[in-house]
Amino acid sequence: MRAVVSGHVAVVGYHVFRESPKSEPIPLTIDGKPPSLFLYVAHTLVMDEWDKFLANSRSTYSLQIGTGDSAQTLLTYDYVRDPPNEYPAAHLHVYGPTDEFDRLASLRSIRAKKTSDLHIPVGGRRFRPSLEDLIEFCILEELVESRPTWVDVLTESRDLYRQRQLSAAVRRSPDQAATVLRNNGWAVKPPA
Repeated sequence: MRAVVSGHVAVVGYHVFRESPKSEPIPLTIDGKPPSLFLYVAHTLVMDEWDKFLANSRSTYSLQIGTGDSAQTLLTYDYVRDPPNEYPAAHLHVYGPTDEFDRLASLRSIRAKKTSDLHIPVGGRRFRPSLEDLIEFCILEELVESRPTWVDVLTESRDLYRQRQLSAAVRRSPDQAATVLRNNGWAVKPPA
């Protein structure tokens, strides 16, 4: 993973370069075996409204079988900090045909014409799934091989992600955070 900075925007992804800031899929394999699954990861970062912290303005995590024109997507987590439509900021797309959905779509007049058109909410702006959640899914469902230390590595990384999300939530809701701390016996006073 690397980052490319242009003005006030940073793009983070696999094999991104200033000349080509589009991320490439990451082969999910160990020990040099041929990959059967690829993970696409892309983040767009900007400064937050206080110009103090980097904020994720958009991210995408996709699981794909194959790469290039022949790639088939299994699922995608998308996050758009300020979505341009009514769909949830953090959502999941699931790919693949289902007879049940086709039957529902034919009975009702709905926008979605296939399952991948659905935007399934997943935790909102602050409590959305992490990259570690997707990697854990791949390991537990035996979609990829893993090393014996995977649980410890993912736990440590996910804990750091959650601490950062909690810190951001507290910064945006200091009165709520102070109330919770006071209710738990802390002495908290507002800044002067």
